[in-house]
Amino acid sequence: MITRNFLSIRYSILASVSLVSMSLWAGTSKHTDGKGHESSPQPIAPEVNWLTGDGVSLGGVLFPHVHFDSIYGGSTADPETLVVGHHDPDREGWTISNIEFGAALRANEYIEAFYAYAAKIDLDDKWAGEQEEWFVKLKNLPGGFELRGGRYYNRMGIQNTYHPHGFDWADQYLVNGRFLGEDGLTSIGGEVSWKLPVSWTSLINVSVGVAPEREEEAHAEPEIEPEYEAEGATFDDVITVVNWTNLFDYNDFHQFRAGLSGAWGDNLWGKTTQIYGAHFEYQWRQNGYESGGKYLRWRTEAMLRSFDAVSGHLPGEVADEEEGGESHEEKPHAGNLDEFGLYTSLAYGLSNGLEFGLRGEFVEGIAAAGLDRRFRVSPGVTYHLNKARTVKLRLQYNYDHSNDFDDEHSIWAQVGFNWGGAEVR
Repeated sequence: MITRNFLSIRYSILASVSLVSMSLWAGTSKHTDGKGHESSPQPIAPEVNWLTGDGVSLGGVLFPHVHFDSIYGGSTADPETLVVGHHDPDREGWTISNIEFGAALRANEYIEAFYAYAAKIDLDDKWAGEQEEWFVKLKNLPGGFELRGGRYYNRMGIQNTYHPHGFDWADQYLVNGRFLGEDGLTSIGGEVSWKLPVSWTSLINVSVGVAPEREEEAHAEPEIEPEYEAEGATFDDVITVVNWTNLFDYNDFHQFRAGLSGAWGDNLWGKTTQIYGAHFEYQWRQNGYESGGKYLRWRTEAMLRSFDAVSGHLPGEVADEEEGGESHEEKPHAGNLDEFGLYTSLAYGLSNGLEFGLRGEFVEGIAAAGLDRRFRVSPGVTYHLNKARTVKLRLQYNYDHSNDFDDEHSIWAQVGFNWGGAEVR
């Protein structure tokens, strides 16, 4: 079954990107560092490294990507009950958490495109995947504008734009998983970006699109049915996302990033969900703009989610009936619910490939919606086996505390493999 799926996925990718590339031409472009930052212009056909995939292309315009992540470990709780992200470890022992195939198209200095398919092996040992991103981007337009259209991860803070292979941890942040969804906030639509005419890099992104349909995943049902179903806060239909971020280099060695973001749209109740965020990052690099050397990175995001809700079952769901065929549910009533969450993450890297990290995070919870108040602390160490950072080993410990499950402890060992150059973001 997995082999047939893999072959169909591969042929789908090749067919899709071939249709696009036939209408485009080669040139030069800016590259990104995998975290969304653009570097200075460089030739589209850099020196080829077949071992890491950097510079490997088809016709000098199509750059393939392959990523794989697997996690081994266990927890004092059932790992499935701790999951907040689609690619989090969800069982004792081995989890095949991420298998990803992608391609970046760099036609010239104005036209780029990107495609990514990601999957995992689910709890039924079946292949579970989807096309996570497929979009075309027009860049270097007059007035500092840039356009993007298709299916894309919304520019909402920092973490939401990363694919699982780019995560700093073996699992998703609590606030991102709960507020933005297990697979992050994604739109099918269009986005306008504007680089403001100021002395530092200041970008405003405005996206309008619809929420893609997702297959529901089974989760443990609460012992006591809450007044409101938390799933109802999920975005449905049209989503508007605005992100403002600023990049300021104090000098070659100290860089700052900070900004605000917001998302608005209808939820599953047909009401409104709003999310507001603030993000900040400080980075010190021993060698400045040059590669290598020690580094320190401190990243923090905070979010506030507010949503209008309706009690009882979600629209389209059938209420359970007691014996005799009669339902004893109360008449639905409306409510407005708010929740706050944040994370802060610190990473210190050495020139030999070792990186030491510490993460703290918190979500406030909403008792009426069955959402627990949860706090998690995670120390971890990551070792990159080569300078290109294409192979990593990670060991992570999670201390979890919740008003639902009290204290739980988890240890996860992760191995990751990345092949390919910089992605289009």
